[in-house]
Amino acid sequence: MPPPPNVGRRFKWFRRRCDEVAAGGAYDDVEYVPLLEREFLQIARIAVEDEDNAATEIRLFITGHGYDHPVAEESTVTAATLYWVRWPTYLVAGEKLVARFYGATADDKLVMYLEGWIRDYPSPLPEGALGAGDALGE
Repeated sequence: MPPPPNVGRRFKWFRRRCDEVAAGGAYDDVEYVPLLEREFLQIARIAVEDEDNAATEIRLFITGHGYDHPVAEESTVTAATLYWVRWPTYLVAGEKLVARFYGATADDKLVMYLEGWIRDYPSPLPEGALGAGDALGE
């Protein structure tokens, strides 16, 4: 059963669809840049798909802090098939989630679906800091 649309004042349920048309080079990125300075994002589920043809590989990672932090990878990609990440992924302000499709055919529609919670903090977080218990809510 999905959670209610708003859980308390500081949590908001969200769903997003991000898409790009492949250029057909070595790789194509679909990006989600969600956060304002005072937001913390808990993504409950991610799904990615090349709707038209099979890509060679899909990698999910978080960027925005000096390196690409891996989240998931799929090396056997079938056309028009959703690939799921069902464990929580967290983003803070300044970070973005990237789905990188390797070997996509030019003009393919590349899609990333997200759902989870956005938490609004009353004041900005110190850079990269979360207090005890803050990651999953109070």
